[in-house]
Amino acid sequence: MSIESWSPPPRRRRRGRPWLIAITAIALVVIVIIVALFVIGRRPWLTTNVTISMSYVADDGQTYSCTYDYRTSERLPMPADIAESMNERDWSQTGQLIYEWAKDHPAEHWTTDDELPADDPGSTRADASWALAMDEYVEFPPWHIDTENGRDYELWSEARPGSNCEDGLR
Repeated sequence: MSIESWSPPPRRRRRGRPWLIAITAIALVVIVIIVALFVIGRRPWLTTNVTISMSYVADDGQTYSCTYDYRTSERLPMPADIAESMNERDWSQTGQLIYEWAKDHPAEHWTTDDELPADDPGSTRADASWALAMDEYVEFPPWHIDTENGRDYELWSEARPGSNCEDGLR
């Protein structure tokens, strides 16, 4: 009589786990990058001091509208009296004035990735013209904050999602 030793059947190794770990790691990295870009893009260290809403009727008969937030940091805040006066100002006709000015003064210099002609829908000429007109009509009173490096100020502006004022110039 022979005694044979019993051994369990060989186990099959799972080979799927390394690729699952790699895909999970890549997905996590992508999510972290997207969140970081969103946070940086939103500039959470800034405070909205002034909000300006405008609209106008273009030559094509359509109404275009936009809302801009003007923001400053805690390090260089906007004085309260300036924020209050800008927020209380009647901006109802400003959009139409900006549109008319931008039509009469199209930007001479603008950038495009593919050197598109000015009337191409992908051209940034309308955006540049609108920005120049905004500088002409939306003026903040000057202010400076005393800092350890001298007098300074900062003002960030951002159009809210859904704003389409530039589109009437295309």
